[in-house]
Amino acid sequence: MKIFAAASLLTLLSVSATSGAAPATTAAVAPAANWYNVEVIVFRVLDPNAGSGETWPVDPGMPDWNAALPLNPPNSVGPAVPYQTLSPVSEQLSEAWNRLRRSKGYEPLLHVTWTQPALERESAPAVRIGVPPQAAVPSAATAATPAPAAATRAGTESLKPTQVYGDAKLSTTGPYLHFDVDLVLQGPPAKQAMPSAATLSSALPAPAASTGAAPAPAYQLYRLRHDMRVNGGKLAYFDHPLFGAIVLVTPVRH
Repeated sequence: MKIFAAASLLTLLSVSATSGAAPATTAAVAPAANWYNVEVIVFRVLDPNAGSGETWPVDPGMPDWNAALPLNPPNSVGPAVPYQTLSPVSEQLSEAWNRLRRSKGYEPLLHVTWTQPALERESAPAVRIGVPPQAAVPSAATAATPAPAAATRAGTESLKPTQVYGDAKLSTTGPYLHFDVDLVLQGPPAKQAMPSAATLSSALPAPAASTGAAPAPAYQLYRLRHDMRVNGGKLAYFDHPLFGAIVLVTPVRH
């Protein structure tokens, strides 16, 4: 599988993150020692040939959107509240976002930062990233129009659909931190698609009455589902030929 050039991306973002802790939100009660600020940037690869050698399923499956927690808006329910979005002042990857936006090889799509305690893997909830069409998990049959490609910064996200969406989870296994992503990108139709008998008829529009031919789909869904061990204060990368995620998990110091 051809993955985007991690080395070039690392060079692009090499001075974007600091190893120091992100500033904690002002709190009347200090958060527990196992709290973390989590920052995620999701971007897509602009190379028109990216993933062209792969065979992609029409229906790659969907993240469990309904089981994931929605993030609370900044300062909406008081300080030191789990899974609350942080204001841009707490972001450490703003320069990384700007570098991706200025680059010719990548386009940033989502940037979100929140605070949370790290729970055991079995009990830790996932949180929602981005917004799928109609704020519900679409299937290939119900996603009738492609989501807009506008990038979304933390604090400005609304119910407007985004080009990439899914869930993310920070958890612990013993002394180690783990991060899971399950994201879906609405991208251009694949040059080589692998439809199943169950999805082929529902994934494409009905044949046009005048010609009897089925118009080409406007876009296709691509899924990135992966988990890895992460280290506090260090960037982690989640790879896919067409898009990826940059994650920074920082202990909250107090």
